[in-house]
Amino acid sequence: LSFFSSFSSLSPLPPLFISASSLSLLSLSFILSHHLSLLNTPTCSLYTHTHTHTHAHTLQLHTHTLQLHTLLSYTHSAMVLYHKEFEQAGKRTGLQIWRIENMELAPVPESLHGNFYVGDAYLILRTVKQKDVSFYDLHFWLGKECTQDESTAAAIFTVQMDDYLGGKPVQYRELQGCESTAFTSYFKGGITYKTGGVSSGFQHVVTNDLSAQRLFHIKGRRTVRATQVPLDWNSFNTGDCFIVDLGAIIYQWCGSKCNRFERLKATQVANSIRDNERNGRAQVVIVEDGHEPGQLTSVLGDKPTLPDEDDNDDIAADMSNRRMAKLYMVSDASGKMQVSLVSEENPFSQTHLLSDECFILDHGKSKMIYVWKGRNANPNERKEAMKTAEGFIQQMGYPANTQIQVLPEGGETPIFKHFFKDWKERDQSEGLGRVYVTERIARIQQVDFDASKLHESHQMAAQYNMVDDGSGETKVRESKIPVDPKTYGQFYGGDCYIILYTYKRGQIIYTWQGSCSTIDELTASAFLTVELDRSLGGNAVQVRVTQGKEPAHLLSLFKAKPLVVYKNGTSREGGQAPAAPTRLFQVRRNLGTITRISEVDAVASSLNSNDAYLLKVPEGEGYMWVGKGASEEEEHGVKYMSELLQCKMKRITEGQEPGDFWKALGGKTEYQTSERLESKTITHAPRLFGCSNKTGRFIIEEVPGEFNQDDLAEDDVMLLDVWDQVFVWIGKDANEVEKIESVKSAKMYIDTDPSGRDKGTPMVIVKQGHEPPTFTGWFLGWDSSRWETDAGQAQ
Repeated sequence: LSFFSSFSSLSPLPPLFISASSLSLLSLSFILSHHLSLLNTPTCSLYTHTHTHTHAHTLQLHTHTLQLHTLLSYTHSAMVLYHKEFEQAGKRTGLQIWRIENMELAPVPESLHGNFYVGDAYLILRTVKQKDVSFYDLHFWLGKECTQDESTAAAIFTVQMDDYLGGKPVQYRELQGCESTAFTSYFKGGITYKTGGVSSGFQHVVTNDLSAQRLFHIKGRRTVRATQVPLDWNSFNTGDCFIVDLGAIIYQWCGSKCNRFERLKATQVANSIRDNERNGRAQVVIVEDGHEPGQLTSVLGDKPTLPDEDDNDDIAADMSNRRMAKLYMVSDASGKMQVSLVSEENPFSQTHLLSDECFILDHGKSKMIYVWKGRNANPNERKEAMKTAEGFIQQMGYPANTQIQVLPEGGETPIFKHFFKDWKERDQSEGLGRVYVTERIARIQQVDFDASKLHESHQMAAQYNMVDDGSGETKVRESKIPVDPKTYGQFYGGDCYIILYTYKRGQIIYTWQGSCSTIDELTASAFLTVELDRSLGGNAVQVRVTQGKEPAHLLSLFKAKPLVVYKNGTSREGGQAPAAPTRLFQVRRNLGTITRISEVDAVASSLNSNDAYLLKVPEGEGYMWVGKGASEEEEHGVKYMSELLQCKMKRITEGQEPGDFWKALGGKTEYQTSERLESKTITHAPRLFGCSNKTGRFIIEEVPGEFNQDDLAEDDVMLLDVWDQVFVWIGKDANEVEKIESVKSAKMYIDTDPSGRDKGTPMVIVKQGHEPPTFTGWFLGWDSSRWETDAGQAQ
């Protein structure tokens, strides 16, 4: 801009005040603020509002000529990008929504949140406060019929609000009908698309208008969208639900082929219109297909033959695309945006993300692009992140409705982290297994676990994966052969075991599979598990457990005894492989006093400062090695193991080892040790998915936001992913194919996780009406009697 070049030689740059009443002023303000930043003048900033003073100028742009009459006024104060609505932004937790009205931000009443006019653009800010820290999600939403000026204004206000909030928000671009899961999660009652917009005189005001005549098409099972359509029978089909809003009466029309779950969602939309737009003064009436009242037909006319459900499938994510992602670095050093490939295969390494740069995580195959902004990256690259993503989408030829998220360093979302292997937060480093810690320096302090509180707290049961304290009845079989109760808790890596646990709420079948089991053993154990479940009436909870991934509750079943896993061998009589003369056992406390003992390779690299070990050497001698982070319970575990092996031992602490100790391990080498003994466990938010194989391939659709029991559709198979394990919940009306394929589907879900998660992650099969506390604890306010209620009659 020649206009700005005339000022570039001045030092300091004179304060500049620009004001105008032109509708294109907001677009101009973005251009001005961008080029002012290029001049590197921190004291120069911009107000945009009407003023009535002095000189008019014409600006000439290099790429095209734009004549705008502006008024310049000089002031002694520094200039800042500002809008009066910013003062309220992020001051309270929850949701704030603004509509673009005549290039200004107009707040939308909270009672009308979730209603969007298709001819408008909106800003949506979600604020979460944790202690003294605020986290923000900032969206701009574009209706299909909004103008280019409104679209530009929304993008500009988003950049300005992001700056106002210190660059902390995660930014999203939302397009009507293709909204992100984060966005749809804010509106549990669904999203309503209304025709028109501010230019047509439609306002977001609470009204008691009882003369309305509108028709809404209710679509979606996880994310409900109510789209206003022409009030005519031609808009109907028999597979969906519709809301006929006649002001004083709101009809919920249910197609003959819709299901109870869709009815429930439609009722939520109808009730929302009644409560938020009519202040409760309207009546909701449910109408069945073929039983339309006279008032309805007087508005719609004679009813013709209606088509079946339309061909537009609900939005779903194809599992085959989950791992197809690439990582690019972004640079504007040459004066224009350039991207260079960093990695073309995920899971990526977190070390690729450099604080001095910006990156694009390309998941365009699933219509998602992420832009990661390093905290020390070029300021222009950070501010242009959304524009960069839009340019990238065009450059790659991706669909225009591809979703965009802009993430500041330190504000990464759980979904973004899933594309990286072993994502570490600032206070995390490597460890072994899961340890619950409150302090991680020098010595791990485990959180006290009170098993007596499990019965009164399903949340604790879910978080700690404990249905009870393990005091029920336990029976163990190796194949079909009962195991001697004296050896309960002692497993061999070459075997598979079936553990039946009975307690007052039902049965749990654990199928434990050793890491050295044969294919025949694995197949037989799966078959015997199904056979045992059938003999128990088919309502047992089934848990497949692979060696080394034992859940806390399984560990608790052997009372005061730790779980012992021997390397290789077999527990069948006469089948054990000869024991090695030198053996090493690792002892780890997982929860409370629950301990696991695993035989590991007898080499120094197997040691870990976090644990205690038993080193058994020939002639019945041995050492108890106590790492700096080992607990008293772990030392007790070593003593227990030495008694099993009838081994006399000497206690030594880390750093005080005699030469014979290292000699027995083949020499001293590096092992896992650190002043900060920390767990590698990552906090992963639980996620709920609905599954379908109706298209011939596995399709999964995520339930947005904070899910609840209502999100469990009785005619579906659901996956609940709590990271340490994956639950397969089978609704009572799920079809036979879905039931048969449920475990296969869960395995596919684990195998295709972009983070490259452990393929041995336990899978738990749960039937509707027989959910254990480890499952129900993830659902706020779980109602065990809910399944006895007909969802179709919910009001």
